[in-house]
Amino acid sequence: MNATTAWELLGLTGIILFFAGLHMLWQAREEFLFWLEEYFRLLRLSVRGTVQQVPVAPPRIRMERKHTLRMVIGMLLAFIAAPMLLTLGLAMVWLSRRGG
Repeated sequence: MNATTAWELLGLTGIILFFAGLHMLWQAREEFLFWLEEYFRLLRLSVRGTVQQVPVAPPRIRMERKHTLRMVIGMLLAFIAAPMLLTLGLAMVWLSRRGG
């Protein structure tokens, strides 16, 4: 197995990790929407300048949070680990074919 094949496998691993991350995000889509809603609610309160007036108990009953870790790992795989591996693999294939 030559060096180019190893780097191509690294890039392929990055692509597979990207799709694995997207799959995990799809499984935790309700959780993702919950945190997006919470973020915009807090952003809206901070823009209004009423952050100190945030109630201790939320006004409506929240569903149980079970898949937050799945969402975070999915985001890590899809948006950080996979692009890094793919970029590294492509760069090294390009360098090895260039003769550098």
